Order: sequence, then structure tokens, then C-alpha cells
Amino acid sequence: MSFDLILEQHDVWLFRDGRPFTAGEDIRARSLFPPTPFTVQGAIRARVLFSSSVSPADYAGPNPSPKAQDLRRRIGVPGQDYGQLRLQGPLLARRENNAWKLFFPLPADVVKVPGGGYAVLSPLKSDALRVPSNMPDGSLDMLWIRTIERVEEERGWVSEEDFQGYLQGQVPKQVYKESDFVLREHRFGIALERDKRTAREAHLYLAEFVRLKDGVALWVRVDGIQPADLGSERGVLQLGGEARAAHYSVHEARALDWMPSREKKLPERFKVVLLTPAWFAEGWRPNGGDWSRFFTGNVRLVSAAVPRYQPIGGAYVDDQRRKGAFQKPMRRFVPAGAVYFFEAEGHVQWTGQPFTETPPEEGDFGHIGFGLLAIGKWNYS
Repeated sequence: MSFDLILEQHDVWLFRDGRPFTAGEDIRARSLFPPTPFTVQGAIRARVLFSSSVSPADYAGPNPSPKAQDLRRRIGVPGQDYGQLRLQGPLLARRENNAWKLFFPLPADVVKVPGGGYAVLSPLKSDALRVPSNMPDGSLDMLWIRTIERVEEERGWVSEEDFQGYLQGQVPKQVYKESDFVLREHRFGIALERDKRTAREAHLYLAEFVRLKDGVALWVRVDGIQPADLGSERGVLQLGGEARAAHYSVHEARALDWMPSREKKLPERFKVVLLTPAWFAEGWRPNGGDWSRFFTGNVRLVSAAVPRYQPIGGAYVDDQRRKGAFQKPMRRFVPAGAVYFFEAEGHVQWTGQPFTETPPEEGDFGHIGFGLLAIGKWNYS
């Protein structure tokens, strides 16, 4: 059963950007927005755990009871897998006319043009203007637009209506800024002596929190568990740093036109747009440049619009690893909004796999929301 989960703010949130932070060594703890799937999956799994009759020690212990084994089947084993739980998102949502409206990361091939409008870049078919790369054939086509003298990189979000039009080749009408959805608040704190619980000298720090504007929330598509596993269809869970509160509510999963179908034949020229970050073994592409995990048939990567990488880390929460080096490895992810341009030969379909790989011994990133994709069409400039 699939259902939509809406996460609304009860207090300010802190979503650490994953960089190691120690008061006294670094004065500022930065926050990113929206949070990564790591943060959201942890909140949902913790809610399911604490809503069950299974103790955390039994769930994480070496000899779990039958009830704990059933819980592991649903939400996975700590540090190993995610069980039956499947997530898509998070994405931004805003309440408009008593309904939740989704907003999507601005695709990287959308640029700002003189006069305040926007344009969509596409590959330029020219052997003389190919860009050297680490692809097997050694080159990619440049992204181009013929009618504009100067363009500027743009960042932000687009509405669901504009995004669907973009996938059909239209230019977005409006780009929303982060300030349209959230405010950033800076608060000072000071580290404490662990034993005495008194302030530590010269350990002042600045923490960056995010406050959502009225009617703004996070959207997540949930599968593999039942709403009853959360304890109720409405409630409170802990989200992000300092275990800040979030109100959640369960909604019927509605049809989303932007989601690709594995049964549908892809256009001869199609592009993949990342809606959440993705990790690949070779940085911006899968191991060996092999796309067969994601598409049936023969496809060729023609070009790509990939912004600067997003570093994502985190911390282990199981008791055993928290006693030692509990920081997760910092990895470079392809950020949401990246666009990959492909040409298809013959009958090609999407396999249904999220557009991401996973490092060894890390579970499956695609199961918890990384690599969420949309597929559109394109033509040469």
C-alpha cells in the first residue's frame, strides 16, 4: 500500500549539512534545505519503532524476538538494509485552496535570460564543439541556445504545473526562491562540560535553523508499510538535529503525472531530471558508464547538465558505532536538478529503478528516496 505523508513544522528545524562540527573548532553549524532522504527515513523508521511494542534494545540486539524480527522485516536492520520500507522524496509542498501542491527543484538546463525570463538549453549537434569527458567515446555535446546572447545560471523551485510543461518541452513561467518557502534563523549556543554540565570556555557556536513559512511542508511517498505502523494517521515525530518536532499526516496517494512508467516506451530523445540527490560510483555517472540498470535496450548519453556536487554525510545512531567514530563517510552526490540527455535506439523503457547507485554495505539508497527521477523529451538546438 502506498500513501503520502505530509510533514509540517511544529518548531524550527535543523538539518545539518553533514560536515563534521565541533564547538571550539568551527563556530558555525550550517543547515541545508530541503533535508536529504537520510534524515526523513530515520524519522519515519524511528516513529514506526517507537509506535510498536518492541523495545529498541530488542530491535537492535543480536537475538531479536519474533516481534522484533517482524519489525526488522518491515523497516530493516540497523546499519544493513531498509526492509520493505520504500520512500520517494522529500519534495516541497505548499497548501493552496485546501490542497497540497508540490514544487520541484529547478532543472539545471533552465537558465535565466536578459529581461527576466527563462530558457531551456538543449544539446548542440556539432562534432567541432564537443566537450572532452571520461565517456567511452571521449566527448559529450555542448548545451546550447541559439537566440540568446547571454544566460545566467539559476536555482530555485518550479510549480507542479510548470514542471509538467517543462517535461513536454515548455519553458517554466516562474521560478520560486528559497525565501518563498523558508526563513533561516541563527542562534548562538555554547558547549557544555560533559561531567559538570557547565559552559566550556571558548566553545561558542552558531547554529543555523530553518523555519517554514505558513502552509509549507515536506511531502514523502511511502510504500511497504501501513499507516497503522506509524501508530495513527496524525501525530508527531522527531525530525532532524536536536530531535525537533514535526506534525505528520497520512493522505491517500494521489496520481502524479510527472512520475515515469516502466511500461511506457521512451521517446527517441529523452532526458532524466533528478528530483532528489543521487550517488554514482564514478561521481556523476554509474560504474563503467553502464546505464542498463535504469533502461532496457540501447541508450547513449548525449549530454548532461550537472551542477556542483552536494556533499552528504551524517552520523550512525546504533549504540555500537556511536561509542567510537560515529561519523558516516562524507560522499559527493549529484544534486537534485541535474539533467541527463539520452538518445534511445529501438524500443527502450525505464526499468523502474531509482536513478542512483549505492556504496558497498550501505543498504540501497534508492529504497529511501535517493535518485527520484522524472523523464521528459528534448530536441537538438
